[in-house]
Amino acid sequence: MDNFISYKKIFMETFALDEDKVNEDVSMEKTELWDSVGHINLIATIEDVFHIEMTLEEMSGFISFKDGMEILRRHDIKI
Repeated sequence: MDNFISYKKIFMETFALDEDKVNEDVSMEKTELWDSVGHINLIATIEDVFHIEMTLEEMSGFISFKDGMEILRRHDIKI
């Protein structure tokens, strides 16, 4: 499966979002289910799916869909 599709699916499943609602505008601030538990679930799923380990700095700075794509790129994941 394409990395972008996998990434988008993680957001859909973690935050119960319809596919058409998942885009670069999705952020912690604007997403109801993106609370502390949702954030932990998001990080854990992304680390598992993409076989990476985020730093604490990356985890705390991951507050939007766009931020996550940049983090994956830093880990040499093409997205």
